[in-house]
Amino acid sequence: MKIAFVVQRYGQDIVGGAEYFTRLVAERMRQYHEIEILTTCAADYHFWKNEYPEGLDILNGVRIHRFRNAAKRNPNKHTKIQETVYYSAHTVNDELSWINEQGPNCPELVQYISHNRDNYDCFVFFTFRYYPTYYGIKEVTNKSLVVPFAENDPALDLTTTKEIFERANGIIYCTPEEKKLVERKVGISKGKASDIAGCGIEVPKSILRTENEELQNKQYVLYIGRIEGSKGCYQLFEYYQRLLKEFPDIPTLVLAGLDAIEIPKHDKIKYLGFISEEEKYSLLGGAQFLIMPSPYESLSLVTLEAMASGTAVLVNGECDVLKGHCLRSNAGLWYQNYEEFRECFRFLCSNDHLRSKIEDNGRKYVKKNYSWEVIEKKYLQLFGLFDQSQKS
Repeated sequence: MKIAFVVQRYGQDIVGGAEYFTRLVAERMRQYHEIEILTTCAADYHFWKNEYPEGLDILNGVRIHRFRNAAKRNPNKHTKIQETVYYSAHTVNDELSWINEQGPNCPELVQYISHNRDNYDCFVFFTFRYYPTYYGIKEVTNKSLVVPFAENDPALDLTTTKEIFERANGIIYCTPEEKKLVERKVGISKGKASDIAGCGIEVPKSILRTENEELQNKQYVLYIGRIEGSKGCYQLFEYYQRLLKEFPDIPTLVLAGLDAIEIPKHDKIKYLGFISEEEKYSLLGGAQFLIMPSPYESLSLVTLEAMASGTAVLVNGECDVLKGHCLRSNAGLWYQNYEEFRECFRFLCSNDHLRSKIEDNGRKYVKKNYSWEVIEKKYLQLFGLFDQSQKS
């Protein structure tokens, strides 16, 4: 089968989030089918500026078609339109304006899908909320799957969002919580094909201790990901600094990833910037636990990577997905206010024996639910919906 993965950005240097997820799945599934990527020239998701060369490319054996965006996002205009469609009475035309400004505004990509619909057996659209998914899925309705990456925000209430899920031939959810959320907010036609898959997690067989001299022989807790307000980082900094005032000897807070806000200056807050895959697992292996403060997640790869590495997690209990991982795995704790954050933080730091049990639970949870063997089987079953050789 020849299958197109449609995603807003794609590249070796795009780490984390739906785009990284898409690349992992594409590189894994190419052993079974011919996988091609249909994407834009954007590298940055704030403005969708064309940075990658347009045309054909190959990354790790996967063929990529990149198309130039027709316009960059105007943040002020986008925010104004979003406020209208999220929180005020509006029309479908207002929603279309939001989609166009949300971007990446790439009519050439949609045109390619329309002209080449017969050259692919299936189109898989990754992330429901962007321009390529809304317009692209209209061109290939009966050949489409959508991997929504849905979070509990007003975008799920839009008429245009309901159109996407109605047109899709099947849905690939990341977690039970995401499936429940979409079914409650959008309403899914009875009998529509779907499964809960997510992404495979593969921990390196040998993990070296971190080479960061400042962290060797030092206790630390870890945050990995985009450092921004929407990821709960302002609250994390507030809670951690309050805890420091009460208990100055708590472990150092180490952060890695893109810094989009100002990180507080403090001797016990260390920012490492971007890190390699090898360093990520070294840091996870040495951490007391991972902190995931985000209130909005549809899967959270780094939470699963921590569990697979035998590292406990402390997560924001306002996020049903993160709390669900902890409940099903018995591999982490969650908080919903400062007092709970303080008690969970100190509990994980002071109970080595229990933390060891938690860590073992995490490994078992990921192996059972997020090994590549499990994920590949689910994707293959859904791809089978479009396999004409099986139907003849």
